[in-house]
Amino acid sequence: MAKFIADLHTHTLACRHGFSTVTEVIKAAADIGLEAVGLTEHGPGYPGSVGDAYFNTYRDIPSEMFGITVLKGCEVNMMDFSGKVDLEQSRMAKLDIVIASCHKECTPIGSLEENTKMYLGAIRNPYVDIIGHPDAPLYPIDIEKVVKEAAEYGVALEVNNSSPAARPGSEKTCAEIIRFAKKFGAKLAVGSDAHYHVVVGRFDYAYKMITEGAFPLDQVINSSKNNLMAHLRRNRQ
Repeated sequence: MAKFIADLHTHTLACRHGFSTVTEVIKAAADIGLEAVGLTEHGPGYPGSVGDAYFNTYRDIPSEMFGITVLKGCEVNMMDFSGKVDLEQSRMAKLDIVIASCHKECTPIGSLEENTKMYLGAIRNPYVDIIGHPDAPLYPIDIEKVVKEAAEYGVALEVNNSSPAARPGSEKTCAEIIRFAKKFGAKLAVGSDAHYHVVVGRFDYAYKMITEGAFPLDQVINSSKNNLMAHLRRNRQ
């Protein structure tokens, strides 16, 4: 199996529905040989998640621990059909990685047209690096339009390893996203969406979907450290 070098999507105790500490997540990533791990707690719009101050105090977490790179980021929430997210631009500009996702707990559920508009708005945000689990059946989208826009703006679309369990029925949409990403030259990202440290680095489903879609692995941003850092720095100093 291809070895993705980073898990870009993880959660901890801080989100109130995770089970491990930040240190446990980083250590787990290091123990399985990853080169980097993303700390991507839900944004403050998600009920029970962290407040804005949490992201300010990231300064106390080293950028390297246990020999691997620690990417201090956020999974921001899309909050309306314009694609507005729940962190200020100035805050996102200081983070290492930003994933933008829809969650029923705080994101409105609209028509295909409304959902598509929401995703396009998030893609156009210069500080959004990845669109998280865009395969969610609860949020149907015009897949071709969304993938084409992601390719144009250089935003990666996530193949989320937890989707089969967390979003049943998502596989067909995931396959279509991969198909159009291959057609339009869009980038993909892989994340475990781990809420417990033993799940960090699990990419079996994601790898299966990517290989079955004959998608070029060098277009997956976490297929190499160079690919990953180039992607994350594209709109940052």
